[in-house]
Amino acid sequence: MDKNKNIRSEKSSSNQSAENALNEYKKRIGEVIHVAISARTTFEFPAYLSQEEIDIRIENYKKRHSLRSGGW
Repeated sequence: MDKNKNIRSEKSSSNQSAENALNEYKKRIGEVIHVAISARTTFEFPAYLSQEEIDIRIENYKKRHSLRSGGW
């Protein structure tokens, strides 16, 4: 039983660390915009990016994931 407690504690600690890192990153980049490219996929980009930079990042994502998703 103690082993299960330790595993849950480690997992919780790991999740908390990841959440803290994400929150710190969001503080550093400041204001963000949300872009939905499908019903299941939404990106969060720094607001200072130009539309061209956003489009490039979305196209790169689509190229990397087109085989898994069956295309766009």
